[in-house]
Amino acid sequence: MVKNAAVAGVAVLCASMLLVFARQAVCGAAKGLETCAGVIIPSLFPFLAVSAFAAVSPSCKSAMRFLSPVMRHVFRLPSAAAPAVLFGLIGGYPVGCTTAAQLYARGEINTEQAQRITCFCVNAGPAFVITAVGSVMLSSIKAGVILFASCMAASLLIGIMLGFTAEKPIADKAKPISNISDIQALVEATEKAAASIIKICAWTVLFACIYAVVENSGAKKEILTAFECLFEVTGGCRELAKGSNLCTIAAALGWGGLCVCCQVMESVRKTGAKLSVFFAFRALHAALAAVICSVLLKVFPVETDVFSNVAAVTANGFSYSVPATAALMCLCAVFVIDLDRSKKMC
Repeated sequence: MVKNAAVAGVAVLCASMLLVFARQAVCGAAKGLETCAGVIIPSLFPFLAVSAFAAVSPSCKSAMRFLSPVMRHVFRLPSAAAPAVLFGLIGGYPVGCTTAAQLYARGEINTEQAQRITCFCVNAGPAFVITAVGSVMLSSIKAGVILFASCMAASLLIGIMLGFTAEKPIADKAKPISNISDIQALVEATEKAAASIIKICAWTVLFACIYAVVENSGAKKEILTAFECLFEVTGGCRELAKGSNLCTIAAALGWGGLCVCCQVMESVRKTGAKLSVFFAFRALHAALAAVICSVLLKVFPVETDVFSNVAAVTANGFSYSVPATAALMCLCAVFVIDLDRSKKMC
């Protein structure tokens, strides 16, 4: 009863703010649509279509069998999961979970495997991190490469860690049999990608609208930055790039924002995973990405004078929080290892 009242109260508050800040809400929605047209659709739609095609195309399945040893021995996953892992690392946040849900629905991976994939195959793509964040926001492609490497390494570490106690799948001995042609697979993949991109854009517009209202509510700059990092990764990185170090930006990219989490929520639910476990791994991904970024900056320092609007982009600011971050990582690791593999994972 209390929960229902609280939810109703939040809904009424949001509706009231939308009425009071109607003009700002409209401008925020318009900005969200611009982001969809200029960033999300061009960068995500092709990967969504290609990953969906690779997941069902008989030719792609046969071609990806060469990844079977890596999938079996490193991640403890069948070769059929290769498209989800591969495109989850390079395709953009929603691609891995979306592909995993499709493979699970077709019976090509089991429940435990699908749930594991959703825990580590949520990663920002190179087009966004290297180009948008690195080159545009930070004026440094090198910084973008370090950020992308940090996030990808964090994903791989989580995937390997989750595979420690998982049962190794049986090696593929025969070519995959499919009752669908490559042409049919392409049509089906394009349609699914179109449906997915509409949902992703809907969440993007909604969160852009919400942030526009919050931004005009009189909240302090620090609160607004924290809010945007928590809720929407693009705006969060844009704000952090004005004065924070790269490790903080890496953490924001590793977390992904609630907007990204909502984009993959349907795919996560289809696998039967618990949302609490999913969010725990997002926090672990953020912590790992920040720590890895700190290490990479020690080896490959980024010169501060190449940045037009960033006060400091070294690991110095992060060094004071290493113990706290390490403690968080240890706690998350204990949580992960303690998961009961004999039952359904999530």
